[in-house]
Amino acid sequence: MVGIALVGGVNISPAPTFYTTEEVAELLKISAKTVREMIKDKRLQAVRVGKEYRITEDQIRQYVEENKT
Repeated sequence: MVGIALVGGVNISPAPTFYTTEEVAELLKISAKTVREMIKDKRLQAVRVGKEYRITEDQIRQYVEENKT
């Protein structure tokens, strides 16, 4: 992760790595359509950037932890 420096040298927390729905689908071995449905059903958190969704690693980990059997 890369830290972000603001004017005046103030640092904020590192910027998260964002994944596309296609990348998440590949990681979870499911279709991108299923990832988008999971987002719409609020089973997976995501950020909307324009017309696309972006998912952080933390959001993927949270989904996995909440869905362990």
